[in-house]
Amino acid sequence: MNKKQMLKEQKRLKAQQKEVSVLFNDDKDIYKIFKILLGVILFIGIAFALINVLNGTWNLFGTKSVHTTEIDSSMLIVGNMFNKEDDEYLILAYDMNKEENNFYGALTENYYGSQKLYYIDLSSGFNRDFIGNKTVISEDLSKLKFGGATLLVVNKDKITKSYITEKEIVDYFTKQK
Repeated sequence: MNKKQMLKEQKRLKAQQKEVSVLFNDDKDIYKIFKILLGVILFIGIAFALINVLNGTWNLFGTKSVHTTEIDSSMLIVGNMFNKEDDEYLILAYDMNKEENNFYGALTENYYGSQKLYYIDLSSGFNRDFIGNKTVISEDLSKLKFGGATLLVVNKDKITKSYITEKEIVDYFTKQK
């Protein structure tokens, strides 16, 4: 090859290199795209983390968040039915799982009497020892038995009145309104 042809070949190679470098637009553009993509990913990640920390779904400081459930203070078990601070109160004991007993809840829903009303769920396993074929009213818990829905009036840890039929219970609450 002569000198002329070599110069032509060099020019042609340089032109090809320029075309290739124009296609890739230098390495600087690739780094710019990478930086922008990384910035967007970091922004989304920080926003996600901040939202979760503020909502309390992430706990970064090691203290465990305790989810508490509200305890219904009107529900009793038979074993502690005399442990109330009130001088006089009512206790309505019935099986809350039976469909036909749902009307007791509706009956007492709007009770605003002077005496506090407590409930005992006879379907609860805690109360199964106090269920019998017939109702036996006694302050001695070892003798107390519920044969069905029962309304008790308790005064200073003593049962002063009891209503054991559906009619008596309904009459008591309708009289109170």
